[in-house]
Amino acid sequence: MSLNRFVLFLALALPATAFSYESIESDTISPPVDGGSGNIRGAIDGRSGNTERVNYTVGGRVNYRSRDTDMFALVEHSRAKADDTEIENASWAHLHYRDEFKRGLAAEAFLDGHKDDFQLLDSRLQLGGGLRFTLNYEPDVRAVYAGIGALYEWEDQAGRDDDYWRLNAYFAYKRQLNQQVRALFDLYYQPSLSEGRDYLIKTELGVLVKLAEQLDLKMGVRYQYDGDAPTGIESDDTAYITALNFHF
Repeated sequence: MSLNRFVLFLALALPATAFSYESIESDTISPPVDGGSGNIRGAIDGRSGNTERVNYTVGGRVNYRSRDTDMFALVEHSRAKADDTEIENASWAHLHYRDEFKRGLAAEAFLDGHKDDFQLLDSRLQLGGGLRFTLNYEPDVRAVYAGIGALYEWEDQAGRDDDYWRLNAYFAYKRQLNQQVRALFDLYYQPSLSEGRDYLIKTELGVLVKLAEQLDLKMGVRYQYDGDAPTGIESDDTAYITALNFHF
């Protein structure tokens, strides 16, 4: 059995875990070419008989690049049911503008929205901007970035409606391990500027295996921590991911 067939078999044998948080970093190491591009991704897992369960995650990304300016949008929706009981229903959307006005230094602005029924999160809307630094870059080999900025957040969770400023800091690392495999890591830290115990941490570690020219298998783990989660809501969420990405 070839490596690609074995990896695909392994992916289909593993449970696909729904989780509505996707990194804004692209899965590729090199910047997109001028013009439009994107990807569609999906994961589904089902059981019937003694165990009745179905869960899925679908999402996509579209990019438009013109010289040193990137604009992109992402959407993702996750839903899961077990024995006719809904156990997850979450959606996420992100709009982003980035302009590299100086080599290795870019300005960026974004709008981010998140909804999760089982975190009692009716809405979390973030509007922000900042600077992005290219720390290390070698085409098709590695890319290392860091960003710093601020965002304003409107949140409605568990009957609590609030709005405040947050710092927004992140680190992203991408590495081509061989012709077929690349690794991705990113970490976001978003503390409130008015309440020290209120902070958000979001991170993802993933591996992508090239199955075909336009098809990748993505496996990894995502983690999210809310330092000021309402009473009755767990502060942390962890998910293990197996998904197929189709690039166009």
